[in-house]
Amino acid sequence: MAENKRYYWLKLMDDFFTEPTIDFMLGQKNGCEYIVLYQMLCLKTLNSNGVMASKIGEMIVPYDVDKIVRDTKYFNRNTVIVALELYKQLGLVYEDINGCLTIDGIGDMVGSESKWARIKRGQRADKQLDNVQTEIKTLSHGQDVDNQLDNVHIEIRDKRLEIRDKIKDKDKIPYQQIADMYNNTCVSYPRLTKLSDARKKSIKARLRTYSIDDIQRVFSMAEQSDFLKGANNRNWSANFDWIMKDTNMAKILDGNYINKKSNSVESKQLPDWFNNQDLAQKDINVDDNELNELLKKLEEK
Repeated sequence: MAENKRYYWLKLMDDFFTEPTIDFMLGQKNGCEYIVLYQMLCLKTLNSNGVMASKIGEMIVPYDVDKIVRDTKYFNRNTVIVALELYKQLGLVYEDINGCLTIDGIGDMVGSESKWARIKRGQRADKQLDNVQTEIKTLSHGQDVDNQLDNVHIEIRDKRLEIRDKIKDKDKIPYQQIADMYNNTCVSYPRLTKLSDARKKSIKARLRTYSIDDIQRVFSMAEQSDFLKGANNRNWSANFDWIMKDTNMAKILDGNYINKKSNSVESKQLPDWFNNQDLAQKDINVDDNELNELLKKLEEK
């Protein structure tokens, strides 16, 4: 079992504290506590993909406020309640289909490796050091040692740059393509003019679950939805940031915002005599009870 052990760590970008959501929390009365609590929850859920829940057998038990207070130890109940609500309002946390609070975009902040990978990484580092030391020792007498060392350093630097470029190509995310798809499809919504770090983070997170074709379908369905474009009693309309949230994207694809079919009079089939009274039959005896029953049915429609 020990051989299967996996190590996890939390990765923070150098602009973490200047991101709009974090900067906003810093400006609140207990903002520092909210940020530390958020980081503790991230650490606590590293190996569960950000899901705040315990698994007992086949049963999933979501964290409640009291559980979080007990586990984090340093925060009172009121602080946790306010913080969780603030996280949800800022899009840092959402509720999944099982009713569990989940940290959005946790995958971008998590690094991990197996115990075996950690051992091999250490072995490779030792071997690289041995190779450099061996090359230094075998430099022929009479040569400029400083120049030889410079050549070794240049080779190492070039190799690192080559590896870095390969990683960049592999992790290249089509941010601009997604932005152009939105602007070209969702013409009834506010235009997307800037790809901020937060928006790039959201695009990258969604592409782990959805294909580019899925996202195009989401944009198309959103453009066809009157509700999302503002035809609702709240006078509210969606935008790129709202559409790109994981839960909202799922609801759009599920058809939750498809326009309801109209029940207007124009959609009902009317008899020919309605527009041409010459076709109407005259002098027809109709029973009063039958007439009342007919009128009642028409009212129900």
